[in-house]
Amino acid sequence: MPQCAQHVPDSSARQTLLKAVSCLLGNASGVDACPFCAFEAGFEAGYAKALGNGGLAGGDTAVGAYWAFFEAFNSRDSQRFSSALNYPHVRVAPHQTPALTPNLAAHAAVTSWEAVLATGWACTTGHDPEVLHLTADRAHIVGGWTRKDAHGRGILVNRATYIVTRTEQGWGIQSRFDTDAGDAEGSGETDQHHQRAVELVEEYIDAYNDRHWAHCARVIATPHYQVDVGMVREWKSREDVWAALRDGSWHFVTARSTRAVQGAEDSVTVAFEGVLDGGDQTIKGVFFVVRQDDEWGIRARSIIVE
Repeated sequence: MPQCAQHVPDSSARQTLLKAVSCLLGNASGVDACPFCAFEAGFEAGYAKALGNGGLAGGDTAVGAYWAFFEAFNSRDSQRFSSALNYPHVRVAPHQTPALTPNLAAHAAVTSWEAVLATGWACTTGHDPEVLHLTADRAHIVGGWTRKDAHGRGILVNRATYIVTRTEQGWGIQSRFDTDAGDAEGSGETDQHHQRAVELVEEYIDAYNDRHWAHCARVIATPHYQVDVGMVREWKSREDVWAALRDGSWHFVTARSTRAVQGAEDSVTVAFEGVLDGGDQTIKGVFFVVRQDDEWGIRARSIIVE
């Protein structure tokens, strides 16, 4: 039975429990992977649930949906993994065409582990999450993952901000704002472009307050996405963004804090908090800023108004 280095026998009660139950379960997937990794993902999700922070996708909490996402990926079951997401779903990354998927069936049909397995991958472990914003039906969670081989050695590290929503199906991942992936030696994290990205978001908010829609559109990268609960809006051109802003409702935004929460060579995620119309409502959001053809622009956003 293959086994990664982090699960070599030791005297800890926790490892003993993991191994005992894993041996009882066996390698149900029938693939050459470490069963202890798969069980540990479930163990951690169950432990988190007992603390009030867990649950499976479509279940109790946003953080539970975050952990269940990795558990489902490790199952190598396209239906189960696709069930960890909410739809329409969009994954946004600086060097890839955004993948907007309308429903579970469409996602399951194109999901494959072939390329990942070719790298020597055995399992993926999620990074500890930081909840930036949380409401009854949406959360912005800073996290990420590390892919490992069967010996527990890192293959690839990625950091992402997860837009987690609660729909009729329960909590699930509505969108992922992925930074540049690092390698086994590092995460690729850098603060080199943090200030530029924060200034760009502040520039967008200032132009929005001035109702200067053309200026707003100039700092947008297209295609551009706005993620809401059970909905993803896509604008393919800056002209489309300009028209949507012009025709939409308007509120004056007072920023209270704007900060970079993740950054890489060609992408930065910026968290924002403020109030609308002098304090009648609060506004919280995350903006995903990318460098495209040597020009920085806002590729995607998720905005919460309370």
